[in-house]
Amino acid sequence: MRILIVGAGDTGRHLAKMLSGKGNEVIVVDKEKEKCKIVTEEADVLAINRDATDLTLYDEVDLGKLDVLVAATDKDEVNLFVALIAREYGVPRIIVRVKNEKVAKLLERVGIERAICVPYVTANIIEGFIEGKYSLVKIAPIFSGMYSLVSLTLTENDACIGKSLDELKIPLAAKVIAIFDGEKFLEPNKIKELRPGYEIIGLVRNDIAEEFVKAFRGI
Repeated sequence: MRILIVGAGDTGRHLAKMLSGKGNEVIVVDKEKEKCKIVTEEADVLAINRDATDLTLYDEVDLGKLDVLVAATDKDEVNLFVALIAREYGVPRIIVRVKNEKVAKLLERVGIERAICVPYVTANIIEGFIEGKYSLVKIAPIFSGMYSLVSLTLTENDACIGKSLDELKIPLAAKVIAIFDGEKFLEPNKIKELRPGYEIIGLVRNDIAEEFVKAFRGI
């Protein structure tokens, strides 16, 4: 896929690294020269040091030939501007990071595929930690149903402790996409045994969320 990421902050940089690592053609735009330098050192991407509100930029990157655009700057107004430009150019998939939930709703009303409200997502996950349960975070409609990010932290009493993911009866409509050990993210397929304190992050169809959790809890 040909992907444009506007904003080379932490979110844009990590996303660029992940997407380019999977063979995608990734272009990153940021008005700060140092951020452009850092992202090119970390990932195989084309970094353009430009202001995202400069309309000549979008002809330069041939916006009409993009498969995906991600607006990930730290300013909602810039992300909104970028998203609307991308829509005018007919970019098939537009994903926007925002801080304000009202802006997120506005974007989805005007036809943007997905506006991710970062504070909402973060608060939802933290609530799950505090209450000692899994947390559901809606991220995008896929096919005919709605999938969510499910986050649950393992305890020493969970039935999955000491086992590998292959030994668990994880539903087919669910996939573990990351495991966080408290310091770093681990690749699920490299984990030989699950341990207390691991945070499991999965992409799960909403109607089987409880079944996904039971695969780990054993209850």
